[in-house]
Amino acid sequence: MEGTASEHRPKAVMTQSRPLSTLSSASTHVDASPPTTLPRIGPLRSINTPEPPVDLEHTTMEKRPMVDSPPEGGLHAWLTVLGSFCITTAVYGLSNSVGVIQPYWAEYQLSPFAVENIAWISGANIFLCLFLGVQIGPWFDRYGPRWLLAAGSMIYVAGLVGLGFLPEDCDVTARQGVRAPGTLYGLLMLLWGIIMGSGAALCCTVALSVLAHWFEKKRGLAAGIVFVGSSVGGAVFPLVLRTTLPKLGWQWSMRILALIALSLLGMGNVLVKGRIKGRRGSGAINFGCFRDASFLWTTVGCFSKGSGVGRLAAGAISDKIGRFNTMILTTVFSIITTFAVWLLVETHRMWLLYLFAALFGFGTGCVISIGPICVGQLTEPGNFGQYYGTSYSVVSFS
Repeated sequence: MEGTASEHRPKAVMTQSRPLSTLSSASTHVDASPPTTLPRIGPLRSINTPEPPVDLEHTTMEKRPMVDSPPEGGLHAWLTVLGSFCITTAVYGLSNSVGVIQPYWAEYQLSPFAVENIAWISGANIFLCLFLGVQIGPWFDRYGPRWLLAAGSMIYVAGLVGLGFLPEDCDVTARQGVRAPGTLYGLLMLLWGIIMGSGAALCCTVALSVLAHWFEKKRGLAAGIVFVGSSVGGAVFPLVLRTTLPKLGWQWSMRILALIALSLLGMGNVLVKGRIKGRRGSGAINFGCFRDASFLWTTVGCFSKGSGVGRLAAGAISDKIGRFNTMILTTVFSIITTFAVWLLVETHRMWLLYLFAALFGFGTGCVISIGPICVGQLTEPGNFGQYYGTSYSVVSFS
């Protein structure tokens, strides 16, 4: 038995000594190993080839905060809605008061001019307010709301303050040595038309675009609330002017308006907050969005305006039945109102005129609040400023 064990032990030692000999002669086997190990490296490299997709996924994860889902509410979201409401009250509300200001120009400061020539001043204000959005929108997408809103507020209030230093009428203008009335017309065009129009473009583009940062499903309701501000301002500012113009005159009336606008815009600057970090890009004008047929026809459909009740109602309804469905229904409603009521208006049935004004204003008012929401539905929140600004730069020609 011992001999048998001794015979097996060397074999065991020999079997264990083979790897030792292999290790001792590692140089010999290393030289021979490359042909066997090289094919193994190939599959390892092929397994590692999915690394670029992993990197791409990592980069998309880093960009997700720019396009993540809006919170659909919360304190900051509704405070932003309130701030945007204050902005539209100050800017659009004063623009809607031109029915009081323009007759004053025609009677006092610009009496030698025809009414159609005076209308160019307010027309320039509205045109620039919409048209300049084509550049302001990309700026908003890149830089956010803070500085654009601050700059627009200062420009707008500066225009109102400048109006407060203009003469009361043509006779005063002549006594002050200013060539009347051409120079006064130019100053009104500069201050009301160009300066205030540019400031309004900055403020309103930001006030509407920032809603896309906070709302998606409730964006219609939020926009409807914001656009009610223009109707509130359009009701309040004329009452103020009808009281102050006869008693205090032009200069102090404009200074009071400047103080009111400063208060409202100041609240807007404090309350409005952006949520999405600016996207990379040049911030330059880009008309590439017109290649999207849906965006193009949505822009065509925004050539209208209307009342505050329609703006609020349409915003809430659109969240339930869809934005484009609401746009179609309100457009059909306006067409039916035109044929069913407007064509029947006669001198002895003036009540039909008031009925038509209420119904048609309700129908077309929906377009004001739904138009930007339909545009926003065609793009991500991070690009809303560009799409909105480009769309309403075209609407400015309507």
